[in-house]
Amino acid sequence: MWSFRIVLAVGLFLFGTTFLWMTAAMAGRVPPPTGRAWTLANVLAYLAVIGFSITAWAVFKQHPWWDTAAVVSAVVGLVAVVPFVVGQRRLEAGLGDLGVQINIWLHVLGGAAVIALAALPAARAWVTDRL
Repeated sequence: MWSFRIVLAVGLFLFGTTFLWMTAAMAGRVPPPTGRAWTLANVLAYLAVIGFSITAWAVFKQHPWWDTAAVVSAVVGLVAVVPFVVGQRRLEAGLGDLGVQINIWLHVLGGAAVIALAALPAARAWVTDRL
């Protein structure tokens, strides 16, 4: 039986894994692009993946600090968008590719949604009541 807790944990984990799309390895170039922006994007993207994995585990195990982990992970993910955009602008395709635009907006809106869900008292209470 799928409970709200399991669906939320799986959703947070899956959203976290999408930050792998922001790494240099997924930029569509062989060899992958290099530079400070891409290094920072890689590090922050991997930290977001780890953070959302920890958040999913905390939700699944019903730890009371799940909301703090969610906010920190989402902020790290939002910060990862900045070096990704800087690095992507230096590539031949730039920001004109629809896939890149979807990637950026997915992570900006998804990160904002996670922050709203975990930081707004009414939303957090609604989620916590269902865990």
